[in-house]
Amino acid sequence: MTKYFLDYRDAQGMVLDEEGADFQHLEDALDEAKATARDLVKQLVDDRTPLTATCIEVRDTSGNIVATVTLAEVLEHPLHPEFKSDCADIPRVGHRWSTAPVIS
Repeated sequence: MTKYFLDYRDAQGMVLDEEGADFQHLEDALDEAKATARDLVKQLVDDRTPLTATCIEVRDTSGNIVATVTLAEVLEHPLHPEFKSDCADIPRVGHRWSTAPVIS
């Protein structure tokens, strides 16, 4: 088991997950990050907070960020959102928030 922390970042700053949780695999932590993002969407939409500027960061016990996902990405691709290394990274071609053209 490995402990991961799910931190929340938006335009106002960051809320650190002080407790973390043990996961068998990194993929399990990423699934929890997706679920957390989905839970936050309704609250943020009600508050009119931009979903592209709000993300969940998955951090390991050494403090390294191992993956991030924006709430907009989870909303657009609920089953298979693209995790990135930084909240500001642009999703790959084919994802809604990409500035590159979609190639069929």
